Formats: sequence, C-alpha cells, structure tokens
Amino acid sequence: MKIAIYEKYLGERNLSKNTIKSYIYDVENFRNYLHEDYDLELNETKKAHILTYLVALQKNGKSSSTISRTISALKNFFNFLKNEKLIKDNPAVSIHSPKQIKKKPSILAEEEVAQLMLLPDKNTFKGIRDLALLELMYSSGIKVSELISIKVAQINLNAGMIYIEGDKERIIPLSKYAKSAIESYLTNFRSIKSTEDNEFLFINISGEPISRQGIWKILKSYKKKMNLKKELSPQTLRNSFAVHMLSHGADLGTLQELMGLSSLGAAQNYINNVEFKSLEVFKKTFPRG
Repeated sequence: MKIAIYEKYLGERNLSKNTIKSYIYDVENFRNYLHEDYDLELNETKKAHILTYLVALQKNGKSSSTISRTISALKNFFNFLKNEKLIKDNPAVSIHSPKQIKKKPSILAEEEVAQLMLLPDKNTFKGIRDLALLELMYSSGIKVSELISIKVAQINLNAGMIYIEGDKERIIPLSKYAKSAIESYLTNFRSIKSTEDNEFLFINISGEPISRQGIWKILKSYKKKMNLKKELSPQTLRNSFAVHMLSHGADLGTLQELMGLSSLGAAQNYINNVEFKSLEVFKKTFPRG
C-alpha cells in the first residue's frame, strides 16, 4: 500500500512540512514492524498489532509523548484508509494515549560533550559533516526536524548566524566551534558529494539530503564509540544545550527564544516580562560559544 497517497492527502490539509514528515515517519516505522514481525500489509492491521507495537516502543525506552504521537499518527492514517474505503474499520480508533509521565531528561555532562566532539575525523567528508551537525545541534538546541531542513542559503558564516525556518522561525547564533566545523565542511568537503541542485546543508555520502534516520544512525555509532550508557539522541543534545546554558547563567526567556519554545510549561510560568538579549547572553554563557 503506497503511503505516498496519504502523504499527498496530508499536504492538501495545509499541515506544516515537519508535521507531515513526523506522520509519515511514524506510519513507515509501523509498516516496517508489521511486515517484519507479522508479514502483513497495512490494510491487514488489527488492533492487537498496534498494541504490541506500542509495547515494543515502550520497551525500547520511547517516551509517553512519542507513543502518544504515534497513536495519533496511526489513528489519522487508518481513518484516511477507512474514508478511502480501503479498510472497513479503523483499528486504532479505541486506543488511548498513555498518561504523560515526566521522566528525567537524558543530559550529557560537559565533559561528555567534549569527548563526543573529539571523535569525528575532521579529515574526511563524513567526519567533518558529523562534527558540523553535532556542534550545531548542541550549540543551538535545534530539533532534528529543523536540522535536516536547513539550506545552505540560511547560513551567514560572516555574521555567525543561521536563520531557522518552519513553525518557530528565528535567527540563532553559531558557536565558534559550530562555525568552524560548518565552514570547513562547506569549503572542503560538501561540494565533493553534493549535486548541483541540492540546497540542503547536510547531505549523506550519496549526495542526497540527510534524513532523520540518518541522524539517529550517526548518533548511535558515536554512542557505541563512547561506550555511553545513557541515551544519545537529538533530544539529548537539545536537553544538554538547555541545561548547560542555564547552569552558566542564562535566563529562561533567552532559552525560550533561542530554542523556539512556545511555552516553558508550568514550572516556568513565573517568567513574564523578560528582556531578550539572545546573542549577547549566548556569547557570555554558553561553554562552547
């Protein structure tokens, strides 16, 4: 069953590109699970298959929010199939999202960050690309969906800035380490692999835009090299950025602006009128700024 038809349908609903990518990503992961574990197609899905998949996600350490997003994506997808008369009933319709459990976020110590940044081989395409994206993720706190969507034209190395497009448009400063790595990557390596019409900053060894799955594979390989026991994910680097900024004196308002947060949640409700000085605070407070 072609997911491309569903993707076209989502595009017609005026959803953001990142939302569509997330929906398709969740549906494709479930399709792969269904095929590998049951040798079934999506239109043969039963409620029990979805439930066992959700249990598998939970056992693999996925958060309540990730599982809730997966349920939402599958409900939407199977509702689409039902409306298209490709299935009789929506197998996900009666499945409820788990209660949101706030677990302690995975955070790297500053020493672990320094160790991570020493691992990529700066003399190879893969190494300098990995270093550039690792430094950028850690020094900006951007989401992986934002990272893979960055185009070369959004970068201003002279000013040390990147313009982030999407749901939370903003300008973020580059740390000196991220700027150096990106500059080396663009100057010496990216053009070797990239096709002329490829606008995206980060590409794979085939010259195509790097995918969300590609980023996860990169982090998984470095976690293994570090013999790291804790989680190493895009969210881990985002969490680490936030905690390290705060521990070095940044205020919550600056953090909200830099990370593109719509809300800091109940614990941050006391932040009302904050004078935003993102660039200056970044330079002074971020350990690798």
